[in-house]
Amino acid sequence: MSDPAMFTEKYGPWAVVVGGSEGIGSAFANELAHRGINPVLIARTQSTLDEAAEEISSANPEVEVRTIAVDLSVPDGVEQVIAATAGLEVGTLVYNVGSEPKYGDFIDHDWDMLAGRLQRNFVSKARLVHHFAGLMAPRGRGALVLMGSVAGFGGSPGFALYASSKAFGHTLGEGLWFELAKHGIDVLTPVVGQTNTPTMVKAYGRVDGAAEPADIAREALDRVTNGPIWIEDKVHDLVAGRIGSEPAERVKLIGERAARMASGNPVGVS
Repeated sequence: MSDPAMFTEKYGPWAVVVGGSEGIGSAFANELAHRGINPVLIARTQSTLDEAAEEISSANPEVEVRTIAVDLSVPDGVEQVIAATAGLEVGTLVYNVGSEPKYGDFIDHDWDMLAGRLQRNFVSKARLVHHFAGLMAPRGRGALVLMGSVAGFGGSPGFALYASSKAFGHTLGEGLWFELAKHGIDVLTPVVGQTNTPTMVKAYGRVDGAAEPADIAREALDRVTNGPIWIEDKVHDLVAGRIGSEPAERVKLIGERAARMASGNPVGVS
């Protein structure tokens, strides 16, 4: 839905953007503001939130931008978000947090780090979706955008927990798309591949031909009524290949790509 007035009427007046301080999340917040919706940016670091909020406010002076600095990898993080947004009519939730730059075997990672990923990518995600969708349903309108990834279409050696969290998100989004339609709530899971976000550029360098965050945000919001899943154009063939391949061969190829990315080769897993 690209008409700003219609978009605001159906999905406004407030949007919560989890992971909204940079990259795809910041791009979503900018695009939502451009369409007249007031964004609430959520991330861990107040300084990056302030920078993102200033950029959005400068470009869209008619909207109000709020920030919440909170760590969703700890159990009480979600409750802080719920408390801070209690007085707002939130019509859109974008759950974008969770990119994974740390390559390595599952058993070699520190358990505390993995436990944080479980909290952030599974529990916090489900809790916020449950909370905000529960508030949207009586109003008969709203939108959930749950960012997906090519990684969710196959086990990823070196990124095993991350890939499983994306598979979880895909199937959660599909089920909710059907369940929440009767309440007038649109659910979309955008599936993307390599994207030149600050986190990934810092970890692996800028990749020519990779998607740009602003393009993903704009195209996803244009397609929010066309759920349950939107596969970004650049990764259509890759997703099709993973779906149609034999599991052992698929995992082997994904593992080889992940190892190349970790070693500095830009051809990697997303």
